[in-house]
Amino acid sequence: MRGLKTLLIELALLFIITIPSFLSLLNNAYFTMHDDQHVVRLYLLDQGIKQADIYPRWVDELGFGFGYPLYNFYPPFIYYLAELFHLLGFSYIWSIKLLIMAGFFLASIGIFYLMKRFIGRAAGFLSAALYTFFFYHSITVYVRGALAEFFSFSILPFLFLTIDRLNERPTFKNGILFGILFAVLILIHPLIAFPMLIFFPFFFIFYTLIMEKNTSYGRGKFLLFSGIGLVFALSLSSFFWLPSVVEKNYTLTNTILTGELADYKLHYIYPEQFIYSPWGYGGSTQGPYDGLTFQLGKIHLFSLLVGIVLLVLYFYKKKRIDFDTKRYLLFVFLLLFSLFMTTQFSGFVWSSVSYLSYLQFPWRFLTFAGLFLSIVGGYVLFFSDRILQYYAPVDWYQGLKRKAVLYCLSFLLIAALIFIYGKYFRPQKFITMSDKERTSFEEVAWRISRTSYEFIPKGVKTKKTELGTTILDIDKSDLPKSPYKNTFREKVFKISSIEPFVFRLNTYNFPGWKASLSSRRLEINDANDFNLITVNIPAGNNTLRFNFEDTNIRKLGNAVSLITFIILLYFLLPAKFKKIRS
Repeated sequence: MRGLKTLLIELALLFIITIPSFLSLLNNAYFTMHDDQHVVRLYLLDQGIKQADIYPRWVDELGFGFGYPLYNFYPPFIYYLAELFHLLGFSYIWSIKLLIMAGFFLASIGIFYLMKRFIGRAAGFLSAALYTFFFYHSITVYVRGALAEFFSFSILPFLFLTIDRLNERPTFKNGILFGILFAVLILIHPLIAFPMLIFFPFFFIFYTLIMEKNTSYGRGKFLLFSGIGLVFALSLSSFFWLPSVVEKNYTLTNTILTGELADYKLHYIYPEQFIYSPWGYGGSTQGPYDGLTFQLGKIHLFSLLVGIVLLVLYFYKKKRIDFDTKRYLLFVFLLLFSLFMTTQFSGFVWSSVSYLSYLQFPWRFLTFAGLFLSIVGGYVLFFSDRILQYYAPVDWYQGLKRKAVLYCLSFLLIAALIFIYGKYFRPQKFITMSDKERTSFEEVAWRISRTSYEFIPKGVKTKKTELGTTILDIDKSDLPKSPYKNTFREKVFKISSIEPFVFRLNTYNFPGWKASLSSRRLEINDANDFNLITVNIPAGNNTLRFNFEDTNIRKLGNAVSLITFIILLYFLLPAKFKKIRS
């Protein structure tokens, strides 16, 4: 009972700390952002589920009304979370808002328990505030609207927590837990999960070679179960990432996402921008004069610098580096490496690892920098405590007074963070719009479709803008008049004709689409400006059917994920059920 009471108090305090980060959302309006597709994506996922398509890889209405392989490529996890809110009765708009609120809260919980495990509760609260009120954390929501990347802030602390737990108890169960969380990160944002593969070796080296507690046997088990966890993560999430990686070659992805204005070479951060760059709601441009800020925050940097000074004093007094200090130095190194990867000095890494180009923006590494900076910032209390133990009178700095000093320091820094940075956690502009207006056919097929079309099939007619970017050569008059009254995966028509004719479906031809006439397979032709599905129909009365089926690579991904999920269920079953099964 006492443990439950402590847990509830901790969660309540964390919720209070995070309230200013989403307080501006507590109204009935929506807000402007760069990536303005979230309500539509949630609406289309909801429509697919209502059609008994639990994972709708293809959706209608997007793609300028011709359909779009949205969830074949875009990570679906956050929209399933938002769908839970919608199923509870909330509107699409409020479901997205609640998703944001949950993201801030979960991020604070994750880093709190990570730091509480490392060095204590007071540091946990401070790190939660530093993490919540990190500038880039706000940018992902209120400027860019990159909610998938925003939600990766929530899972990363839990992922590092499982790594530390796996090191302490290298068991199969903890390896699987690590794998589950990494699979979740892949399904939240694969472009954040991929760089994690760069950071993992540093942790493995630290835990296997530097940590004094580990025996060679323990190191071997740690590496073994870590490897099992990684394989498990890739297998569990293969239904998404495997088709996404293979089938992106059928789309405009390589043209739009890795070139033109999205070329990573145009989006490095200049080091002086870490110290100061003006707040704004604009975009990223070449050079140091971006329309959004990349500063780390003066309180964050103050905590880092003070922590390093106190570390030097602590080392001078103790004359040796203990494990907690080694772990601190690990996170300082990871912070510096993350910042290095955002600058042009890391250009040789980006050019050597070609897949990094899909990240588009080197400043995405600020997601990791925010985590590591918040961790090392929390250590200022750890080193303050150690210094005070050495220099303060023994009869004064102990017991309740010791805790009171640490909590007072933590509270003062948290209050300063909220007071100074809280005002940046709000949208540029609120707009009044209902779910119905936000999900109308014209809204989805034209305005929203124009903001993102990189997954449209390759071969569709395009043109260049004045800026040299690729867009579809389409006018509003080219759009279908209305969506088909059928499901995303199946289009059925009753055909009656006295002579042969050509039937054109207002749907892009994309791998998986099949056509049949009264159970007889038809050949699809897409030799037209928009690669629309076209078939030749003979005279007579027939039933024309179009089905979106899984390709071989999707079937493989689905099968691997299903088998992995069954294995997971087996290990999660209580022992008595396993005996019954035997």
